[in-house]
Amino acid sequence: MKKIPHALTMAFIVLTSPLTFASSTDLTVTGLITPSACTPTLADGGNIDIGKIPAKDLHPTLNTAVGKHYMQFNVACDAPIEFALKTLDNKHGTAIASPLFFGVGLTPADEKLGYFWPYISNRLADGQPVDAIRSRDGGASWTRTVTLNSNELLSVSTIGSTTPIAVKDLSMRLYVETYIARADSLTLNEEVPIDGSMTLEIKYLP
Repeated sequence: MKKIPHALTMAFIVLTSPLTFASSTDLTVTGLITPSACTPTLADGGNIDIGKIPAKDLHPTLNTAVGKHYMQFNVACDAPIEFALKTLDNKHGTAIASPLFFGVGLTPADEKLGYFWPYISNRLADGQPVDAIRSRDGGASWTRTVTLNSNELLSVSTIGSTTPIAVKDLSMRLYVETYIARADSLTLNEEVPIDGSMTLEIKYLP
C-alpha cells in the first residue's frame, strides 16, 4: 500500500474529524540561509589585564579610571555581505552610571564595581573609511556612533550615511576605558576581582 506523507495524513485527519470549535495559535519558524560567513577576531584573544589596583588609589567620591587600552578588532567574511555586531553584556546589571556601559561585576557585598566602555576609531571596510552606526531597535533605524554600547547592534555605512553596507573585510581600533566606582560606595576590606566581559555576535542583516 502506498504510504501517505505525514503532512497529508494530518490534513486528512483534520478534514474527517467531527466538527469542533476551539481556539488556536501558530508557531512560525523563520531564518536566513546566507552563502557567506563572517568571523570576528580580537587582538590578544580579547583579554585586557588591568592588574592589581590598591584600594587606597581609588578616589573616595568620584569614579576612578583604572585602565585605558587599545585593541584591534577585525571581521573577515567569505564575500561582501551586510551584517551587524550584536553587543551582549555578560555582566548585565552590574554597570554603574549608564545602561550603555558594560559591567565589571559586583563586590562580595553585591555593590556595582564599575564599568568599561569601548570607543571606536580607524574604521575601514575593504580598505575604505566608513562610519560606525548603531541600532537600538533591532535594525529598524540607525544613527552614527563612536562607541560600542551594551545590548545594541553596530554596523558600518559610507561616510555621512546611516544605511548599513555590504562588507567583506572590516577593521577598527577599540579604545577601552575601565572605571571603578567611587570608593565610598564600595566595601573593599578584601580582594575584589574586576570581572568584565562582553560578547560580539555576528548578526546577518536581511
